[in-house]
Amino acid sequence: MSTVKAILLGRRNPLLVLVIVSLLVRWTTYYYYYLVYTDIGGLHFSPTADEASTYEILARQLLSGNGLSHELFSYRPPLQPMFIALTYLLSGSTNPLIVVFAQSFVSAGLAILTFIAAKELRIPLPVQFWSGLIVALDPASVIIGMTLMAETLSNIFILLSIIFIIRLMRNQSMRDAAAAGATIALATLARPTAIYYWVPIVLAITFLVPGLARNTTILVVVFSIGVLPWYLRNQLYHNVFTFSTVGNFDLLFYGAVSVKSKATGLTPQELEAQFAYELDQRLNQGSTRDHYDYSSKWKFLVSDNPRVNSEISQMALEVFLEHPIEYAITTFRPLIKMYAETNYLNVLGSIRRLEIVFNLALYILAFLGVIKAWISRNRIFLVTTLIPIIYFTAIPVLSRSGSGMDTRARTPFTFSLAILAAQGIFWIWKRYNNSIEIS
Repeated sequence: MSTVKAILLGRRNPLLVLVIVSLLVRWTTYYYYYLVYTDIGGLHFSPTADEASTYEILARQLLSGNGLSHELFSYRPPLQPMFIALTYLLSGSTNPLIVVFAQSFVSAGLAILTFIAAKELRIPLPVQFWSGLIVALDPASVIIGMTLMAETLSNIFILLSIIFIIRLMRNQSMRDAAAAGATIALATLARPTAIYYWVPIVLAITFLVPGLARNTTILVVVFSIGVLPWYLRNQLYHNVFTFSTVGNFDLLFYGAVSVKSKATGLTPQELEAQFAYELDQRLNQGSTRDHYDYSSKWKFLVSDNPRVNSEISQMALEVFLEHPIEYAITTFRPLIKMYAETNYLNVLGSIRRLEIVFNLALYILAFLGVIKAWISRNRIFLVTTLIPIIYFTAIPVLSRSGSGMDTRARTPFTFSLAILAAQGIFWIWKRYNNSIEIS
């Protein structure tokens, strides 16, 4: 019994336990999804389902020797395709399941890095261990690692950046500043949602530690050097100085379409065709209205016309201003989906209800963790946990990311929720023990 208690409190081989639990959970999920589960047609779950196929396509382009010339690279940054291509190259096979298995080790690394981040925050050992354990068991983090989407790889770099930011705020080291800038750049090169992540980080550091102005400059410079080549790549191949076209495209053809559909009752398919036609009219190109359907939007996914992105943003803004109430209403649905449900858990039937219990407990405990940190006035703790939550909640919701939004959009800050929740658990546990001692 004492051995079990020591493990639960993280006093005996915490990293080894986290590695074992993380890998077992991920390999069990892998076994079920790819060897047991079949849909109505008798097919197993696909690792390249939905948007994941775009990363796999680009990986094959790299292996075929076409470099970075494919137009989808203007929509998807390069690190995830490079990871897939490297795995194919090392394994000698182009079976996506091999990449998913390799990615299970990356996904398991999230639990380890969460433990390390909690340790850097100098919180009690049980809290460090429970933080990693929550991430190891988190359904959203496990499931997104079962596909070839870029979240898992990007989240690793986001978490690494937090570790370096904590060290920077404590030690004021230029090396940590450079490492933080580099890891934020790598997170962005895996998934573009982190493109402005440095802004709230730098503001928070500057406000809390005024003497770190030079270090934050280093952070920004290193980050800029890291992402600038991708801006130049898009300028070279498509005459557009942008990091990715995904934000603009989603803003109009998912966000504005959703708002307009709510306001007018028109179907999304009708509005996609209408917006594609109107956009072409603004660009003084295209054909008559009857030549457009819902699939016409894809011609704007990547464009060589530098006016396209600005016109898309302008059209979306006009729709939002025209229907402010519908804009506010339609904001809540993706926000709820982001925190409530994981699409790929539908295959589990009624068992997926356990996710609701897990998420509800996670959020309540995380809220208690915030209260505890606020009472303790632990500013570094609050900054390094709340900024990822606020930023990565706001970006996909405000940019109206794709219609498939679910809890994968909250995996970039699952580690923050886990650390806060573990702190909440520890607070309750200590109060409970104190009350027993008093009585």
